[in-house]
Amino acid sequence: MKKPLSTTAMLLCSIILLNSCANNSISHTQRKTDFENSKKSAVCFVQYKDGTVKNFKSLKLVTGLFTAPHLLADGKLKIRSKQIAAYQNGEHFAISQDSFSNGRQNAVAIETLPGFAIRTVKGNLNVYCKKYYNGQVAVDEYFIQAGDNGRIIAFTKEQLNEIVKNNSKALAFFNSNKNKGTLSEKLLATAELYNNVQSLSKN
Repeated sequence: MKKPLSTTAMLLCSIILLNSCANNSISHTQRKTDFENSKKSAVCFVQYKDGTVKNFKSLKLVTGLFTAPHLLADGKLKIRSKQIAAYQNGEHFAISQDSFSNGRQNAVAIETLPGFAIRTVKGNLNVYCKKYYNGQVAVDEYFIQAGDNGRIIAFTKEQLNEIVKNNSKALAFFNSNKNKGTLSEKLLATAELYNNVQSLSKN
């Protein structure tokens, strides 16, 4: 009698364990889907570090001399930067520097939460901008990403050339000495050109 009971107990435990794993997988997939849907449809949302996403009617950046920078959701809920991985309000989408593979760590709030970078261009080539103080003034630091799943890396000419190498127009534009303007203007224009050409080639 003991052997059948033992076998039955082991079988039940296996079923429960497998069911738990399946639920975890579904939960992770659902969180990713929720995040993608929120980016497309919601005006304001936060993605917490555990992957869950919560939508809000309003999301305001609060800073002050005697106030730790935070987000105020729907006029009442305080959200700290250490709680979340990304957020979107009516002005921009921003992502935590924890997602960057390199770059300077920043603890100052300039336009966004401390340690967050604002996405300035979205597409097959994403561009993010983070402001930091160099001791005297606020300086822009740029990050680039190939598609939504690529690593977010600090911008260099070499890295950008590697991403756009399959697009002759964007590559030529970025490396041309004829195109005047600041480096940031050239970077943003190259990203827009790359994304527009890539979109046309897919249709």
